[in-house]
Amino acid sequence: MQISTKRILSDSLASILEKKPIDKITVKDIVTECGLTRQTFYNIYGLVEWTASEEADKALANVSDYENWQQGFYNVMVEIQAHKDLVMNTYQSVYRDLLEKYLYEVIYSYVIVVVERQAVGMSVDQKHKNFIAHFYSLAFISLIFEWVKDGMKDDPKEIVEQTGVLVKGDFKKALNKYAK
Repeated sequence: MQISTKRILSDSLASILEKKPIDKITVKDIVTECGLTRQTFYNIYGLVEWTASEEADKALANVSDYENWQQGFYNVMVEIQAHKDLVMNTYQSVYRDLLEKYLYEVIYSYVIVVVERQAVGMSVDQKHKNFIAHFYSLAFISLIFEWVKDGMKDDPKEIVEQTGVLVKGDFKKALNKYAK
């Protein structure tokens, strides 16, 4: 499937998700919304993943270092807030686990880059770097999902600032403890 076709289908999916939970959406709904034929498209969940990946790439572009990790975290939260109905319809569906899994993969791939950059010049086993990234990814995701569950009422900037106070210097500190 070409990127332009994916984009058309993705935009249609996003439009429908604003009104309807993902587990109630059919292929027919999506192709009717965008005017394409059913043969063009068969995998709703692949489309959801591709759409989320495209949005995450935009939100995290050029902020995967320690000095900018807070901006990346903030960008993700703003993007979630901008698509509140879509996220809530997915979060409240039987496919919440797919949303959690996908968000973990996005956050982890971002955090591991930050950890790797902080570890430059240090001798730290990869398993320890992976564990640090895993730990912080789970913490960030938990914060995000609590915020989503509470209706995204709190200001993302405040959440990110509070998180920054707690995390400041911790990546390097943890790496130093694992360094050989």
